[in-house]
Amino acid sequence: METTLNDTIDFEKICSSELLDYISFKAEYPKEAELAFAEFCRRFEKDILQKAEVYCSKFGYNEIVALDVAHCAFARVWKYPTFNVEKLKGKSIDKGILLWLYPIMYTQILKFEHATTCADPNEEEALEIITNLDDLTEKLCDSDDIEDKKILRKKLQIMDGAFLGLTEKHKIIYLTYKAYEREGKNIPRSISKKLQETLELVPVTIRIYKRDANLHVQKYLNESHARK
Repeated sequence: METTLNDTIDFEKICSSELLDYISFKAEYPKEAELAFAEFCRRFEKDILQKAEVYCSKFGYNEIVALDVAHCAFARVWKYPTFNVEKLKGKSIDKGILLWLYPIMYTQILKFEHATTCADPNEEEALEIITNLDDLTEKLCDSDDIEDKKILRKKLQIMDGAFLGLTEKHKIIYLTYKAYEREGKNIPRSISKKLQETLELVPVTIRIYKRDANLHVQKYLNESHARK
């Protein structure tokens, strides 16, 4: 993207992902970044505030807290405009951005009880649950090379068939544990808490879902190999 301070840009007409591009160049083009951010907030504030009110109601928080949470989520976008348009996979850009924003906002709510200002999650708290194989590929692949990621994604593709027989909650638990579980260690505590809150399940139920999902996927893989 090339621009100068003398350019006249109609930010109301440009794509939402491009707004984030402008925001990311705030050091070089502060005026354009501020205008892009203002339009980004205007474009998504209604959806974000509505979702914030829904989330906050589950924690017993009121509309004022929801407004603070929404503002904090946008503040984090200004600081870290890291949306990856390559992960959309058929979704509209605006829908994809909302799905990216919701976990950011949810983290703000989880931190609200212990903070009077916007939360700036540490490395562990910024971790997210895994909901699809593309995100699992990103998490497991040590290389930034696109071809390496394609190879890993192809290897994982067989699990698409196994997931057809699982509920969405089973699938998310399976993928999240595959992404974060290491031999002899539990998954990060922040991820465990997010699974409980997002899926509305207690720890013992999550363990049962994990066991059932592992058995189901392993059975599918064994049967698939036997047919070859």
